[in-house]
Amino acid sequence: MATVLLIGIAGTVGQLLADALQRDGHRVLGASRDPRLARERLADHPGTDDLELRRIPATSPTSEAVAALVAEADVVVNAAGAAGGFGIRLADAAVRTGRPLLDVEPEQPHVAAMFDDHHLDASAAGIVLVPGAGLQHAIGDALAALAAATVELPAEVHVAYTFPDRRAALARASAGRRRSAAEALGYPLESLVRGERTSELPGEARRLAWFPRPVGPSHAAAIGGGEVRSVPSHLPELRTVRTYLAVPTWRAELLQAAANLARHDRTRRMVARRLERDRPGFGPAMRRTTRWGCVAEVEGADGIGRAWAYGHDPYALTAATAAVLVDAVLAGAGGSGTAGVVAPSQVLDPRELLDRLTERTDTRWSRTAPDRR
Repeated sequence: MATVLLIGIAGTVGQLLADALQRDGHRVLGASRDPRLARERLADHPGTDDLELRRIPATSPTSEAVAALVAEADVVVNAAGAAGGFGIRLADAAVRTGRPLLDVEPEQPHVAAMFDDHHLDASAAGIVLVPGAGLQHAIGDALAALAAATVELPAEVHVAYTFPDRRAALARASAGRRRSAAEALGYPLESLVRGERTSELPGEARRLAWFPRPVGPSHAAAIGGGEVRSVPSHLPELRTVRTYLAVPTWRAELLQAAANLARHDRTRRMVARRLERDRPGFGPAMRRTTRWGCVAEVEGADGIGRAWAYGHDPYALTAATAAVLVDAVLAGAGGSGTAGVVAPSQVLDPRELLDRLTERTDTRWSRTAPDRR
């Protein structure tokens, strides 16, 4: 039985992930800034009565305090966000104690910092750090690999997400998730264009993303995605990598304008305060009816290959993704030579990841090759 340190257990993803990890036979050690609140929220989850909880210092936990927590586990999962530098201190602690880490935080600045600052140290420690271990960007990373396999000489990948019900908006996300998003305001997004990393404003690049029915083709605007770092690590032949969000044209214009304004400190602080306000989260019924979708389109010498996945409840999908990747890390999937900051597709074969998710959730996926007639 492996011990999994689950940080952010009081959040929506954390609660669902605690359930999944216990069903998989792991001992879950929960960590929260407010263990009393965590205990209350876990009361409706069977089998969590005797779950052990640890307190994370509410104000700027030190690296020593984080390392002491990490040392108690075999593997660590961060579902608490990366705000205030906590995500980086957690990665430092994982490297120092030799514990693998999976982080569900999708904000691009945090993902990029992990790849830039921790890859060599994690490789030397012989462990894996897996950023973006949830819906965004593990699903996009897996679909990119599957779509690339359908074309000859793949050169470009465009990954697009959709949340057509709009109730999956950031306003309903957990407090930690919103704090991380607030810190990312004002950062230019990073894309890979013809082999060169470029900085762009969110919403500046647009395209028509070909989602399957019932969504169909949708206008999509560029956002900061972890795929720009993860996909080239296992598909170096792809010279252009961008991530998008399906939004109406007017929302794309608003996104670009807001990103431009957020470069100014005063405006960024104002928007951050709005994001950080307490808001009602998703109830189980609302989660189950909230749709999500992702499509990866890869352009090759013989046309465009596509892979897509869709389902309901983004929170449950993120929890299931992290749980599957935890099992893969503990089983040594990816090969004995796999170490460092790695993409989800380097931990577990993309097809196997998506197949396991279809067993745990209502996720469905498929892919199509170019029509070569």
